[in-house]
Amino acid sequence: MLNKKSQNPDEITTLNISFRFSLKASVVAFIVATPFIFFYSITNNKNHREALSFAATALTTSIAGVSAFYALQSIKQNADAQEIFRLEQEKSQKEARDIEEKDRKIDRTFNYIMRWNDLEYARIKKSVAQIHDEITNGFSTPLEKEDKLKKYLEDNPLKEQDITNILNFLEAMSICIKKEIVNEDLLHEFYRFIVIRYWETFESIVIYRRKKMDNPKIYEGLELLAQKWK
Repeated sequence: MLNKKSQNPDEITTLNISFRFSLKASVVAFIVATPFIFFYSITNNKNHREALSFAATALTTSIAGVSAFYALQSIKQNADAQEIFRLEQEKSQKEARDIEEKDRKIDRTFNYIMRWNDLEYARIKKSVAQIHDEITNGFSTPLEKEDKLKKYLEDNPLKEQDITNILNFLEAMSICIKKEIVNEDLLHEFYRFIVIRYWETFESIVIYRRKKMDNPKIYEGLELLAQKWK
């Protein structure tokens, strides 16, 4: 909790001075007005009484005006102090949220790293490695590659699903990186070779699917990430 006295010593001092001034002004007004009241009470001269009444009224009004001015200053300074306190609270809350979000970002990042080493992906990675060898060694010209690739996927639906699972995983990761909800530097350290290798291996499959589905945006995030990390 903010200690106003320690955080805003100048403001508190000003408030104290304003209060003391208002108090002194009231005392001075009372002291100065006392003779007027006394002479007003003992004189019977009409002109004197009117003059004394006017002087006392004018003096009291002037002092009241000065007191009101300092009272307004005190109110303004108090409002300023409250605003500073509010801003400090907002700053502290934002810093706490930033720290919490940073922790969540690190958690999501390590989750992606751990998932790649999970048993769930062990079989898929083995299958994809085999597919990589078959694709790399089985084709010569681009046209032959596209034709045979189409037949390869039709003849091996389970392997095609393994490819899809890997590409979907890496595409989701690329989106998280773009949205800055994971730490790119950490993922770059772990996934750079994986992203580049898998994209270069299965780029032809992605191109084939884009043509087949008439959607040039399929796995665009993964493509851009591979280009960025090269």
